[in-house]
Amino acid sequence: MPAKMTSPSNAWIAAFVVTIAVAGCGPLSSSRLPRELSFATQCGFVRSGETDQIHVEEQPVSDDTLTSAYDLKNLRVLLLDHEESHLSSLGFHRLVNCQALEHLRFRGAGIDDAALAQIAQLKSLRIVNLPHAEFTDAALPSLKELPLLEQFRFGSPHVSDAGMKTIVAFPALKRLHLINVPITDAGLAELAGMAQLESLYIDGGNVSDAAYENLFRRRPDLHVHLNQRHHDHDPHAHSHP
Repeated sequence: MPAKMTSPSNAWIAAFVVTIAVAGCGPLSSSRLPRELSFATQCGFVRSGETDQIHVEEQPVSDDTLTSAYDLKNLRVLLLDHEESHLSSLGFHRLVNCQALEHLRFRGAGIDDAALAQIAQLKSLRIVNLPHAEFTDAALPSLKELPLLEQFRFGSPHVSDAGMKTIVAFPALKRLHLINVPITDAGLAELAGMAQLESLYIDGGNVSDAAYENLFRRRPDLHVHLNQRHHDHDPHAHSHP
């Protein structure tokens, strides 16, 4: 059985504490420990095989930041959570060798059509989370080339009902979360015909109650959330802790 991967922060802190102890400096106060490693440092831990994931939430990242990840062939999880970050197609092109990447989350800006096309080159992706994107309907067909994509969460004011027709053709998609995507009743009707879809979350949109009721009739098995809660007529409505 392969050794369990540790988070980069834990691995670095453990190594640092050992160094301090060997040097005879005694235990290190938790208040003096670094809150978060730099992106480049975390890349080093991935490169050495000590972890297979990178998580950055306190530091903005840019296209230049991702230069450090060009050779991370065993990177599996990349979570970039600083909302002031900005990445373009150039930045995501620098991940082209990260073909083991399964989970990508980017909470910053800059995800236009060209950037999404670069993301679509990462063929192992299973989870893609882009809540503040700007891509259009025209970019969505590139994601049909992701054979393992099972969860897609995104926000974009430039995706419409036409984009839902494309998403229905995603081969492995089971969970879809739309954030302020201006779909209407027609778009929801398209998603209702997506046989393998198990979970649908919609925040915002322009969908009528009648369209939701039709969805529940057509898909009584589908787990549906509307604006962070169950619809009043959702047959599966239940409280969440």
